[in-house]
Amino acid sequence: MLILLPGAYSEPDEFVREGYIPAIEEHRLAVDVLRVDAQLGYYTNGMAILKRFGQDVIAPARQKGYTSIWVTGISIGGLGALAYAALNPGQLDGIVAIAPYLGERATSLDIANAGGLMRWRAPTSTLPGDNAEQRMWAWLRRYGTQPGAPDMPQLYLGFGRDDRFAFSHELLAAVLPADHVFRTDGGHDWPEWRRLWQEILPVLPLPRCPSARG
Repeated sequence: MLILLPGAYSEPDEFVREGYIPAIEEHRLAVDVLRVDAQLGYYTNGMAILKRFGQDVIAPARQKGYTSIWVTGISIGGLGALAYAALNPGQLDGIVAIAPYLGERATSLDIANAGGLMRWRAPTSTLPGDNAEQRMWAWLRRYGTQPGAPDMPQLYLGFGRDDRFAFSHELLAAVLPADHVFRTDGGHDWPEWRRLWQEILPVLPLPRCPSARG
């Protein structure tokens, strides 16, 4: 199963209008696609997305017999996919994070000032409010310290060079294999996300339908 999580102000139907679903069909991926209607409120209300995504999406998929689950998340949808994987080891097989929102810039600055994600240490003291963001970054650090760990989903990252979150994206890119990172010109919008999707799809380790014979 390939699950699609939209951005903050996007509707699930945009995955059709903006070419994501047609591209999956064009590349003959042998996957069932599920578009999730996760609005901004799921992320601002104490990250309710983490509980609802598990209960309403992942658990039913497993009950139906899906043994491999990938998630593509755009912008805040990327945050949802990564934060969920961080809290639920081994439940996702792969993540495609397109221009993901990775939390407050203050955390990214702390990581950069430490010399990058490999040198950064998440605070051990309890912080006021929800610190799921820092837990997520601490988990992302494992892509550099424990590459190939069996409980870590394969992670592909794509973003625009002028994206307003590119500073954070580059911090994550530094701990990923080079062939799992995709950059394009432009910022944070559908034209860039469409180009990235077309570049990433051919290299994803997902099954393909057999070619039709004449």
